[in-house]
Amino acid sequence: MTNWTLSDAPDDLTGKIYVITGTSSGIGTVVAHELARRGAKVVAGNRNVQKAQKAMNAVKSASDDLSGFSTHELDVSSLASVRAFAKQVQSDAIIPHIDGLILNAGIMALPERKVSVDGYELQMATNVLGHHLLTSLLLEKLKPAPSAVVVSTSSSASSSVNRRAVWDDINAEQKYEAWEVYGLSKIAAYQFRDELRERLSQTAKPSKIKVLSTHPGLTATPLFDASQGTLATIFRSAKGVFMMAPAQGALSTLRAVVDETIPDGSFLGPGGWTGFRGPPKVIKDYNQKLVQDPELRAKMWAYCDTATGAIWT
Repeated sequence: MTNWTLSDAPDDLTGKIYVITGTSSGIGTVVAHELARRGAKVVAGNRNVQKAQKAMNAVKSASDDLSGFSTHELDVSSLASVRAFAKQVQSDAIIPHIDGLILNAGIMALPERKVSVDGYELQMATNVLGHHLLTSLLLEKLKPAPSAVVVSTSSSASSSVNRRAVWDDINAEQKYEAWEVYGLSKIAAYQFRDELRERLSQTAKPSKIKVLSTHPGLTATPLFDASQGTLATIFRSAKGVFMMAPAQGALSTLRAVVDETIPDGSFLGPGGWTGFRGPPKVIKDYNQKLVQDPELRAKMWAYCDTATGAIWT
């Protein structure tokens, strides 16, 4: 399919259950809204529950039935908060299974190094560690689904990393360079996809869970607001001019979630010449030399397991 649009998404998602992080603005709001208005149950995790509900109300049309949408407290950078959110989902009788786990929440290129409540560099804690732990805790809810998908969010910013030595300083204690750390967190999204797929393939019973990664392209979202450097300044000035609207930028994630023809392990992103704009399609991973290095992938996974205490069954 050359130009996948919203009209290609199923009209009726009744019976589907999705868990998504970060729906208080931008792409997350669009994805949650599109899934919910098609009849799916959408369980959103947000640091600011009120803001997330307000965002959903802002995009809701008079004809929308969003009764399947609910938002719950989740600070994905806090391991305790992740565990509390996961426990709530696990114990909810009206969530017998999860059809899609959408790891969307993220922060980008903070001007200075900050740490999470657990002492980890904040971009890695938010973009990587919290989602790593959340997936491990919800995996048993994904397995009973007729078919399920886990979607991790990457970026072309993964190309900003060119040093293997970064994997020896994942917590950025020796050196903090905002875009490099952000890029590492986006490489981690690929590495998470590939390692989880491998582990699922080794289970005694064949897995019905696909693991995909996505790239939203250059999309005008609040993600740029707190970032630093020349690139961030350029991107902020281009908002509304060269950037896609969130409704367009969300299509890569939406397609990954609802298009069952997408092969397991794929990377979806804008199909335009620059990779920043255009309809979503399967594209090649960015920075393949580092992304596909098995030693670096093993280092990242081991770091995440040690930091979070994740257990994979």
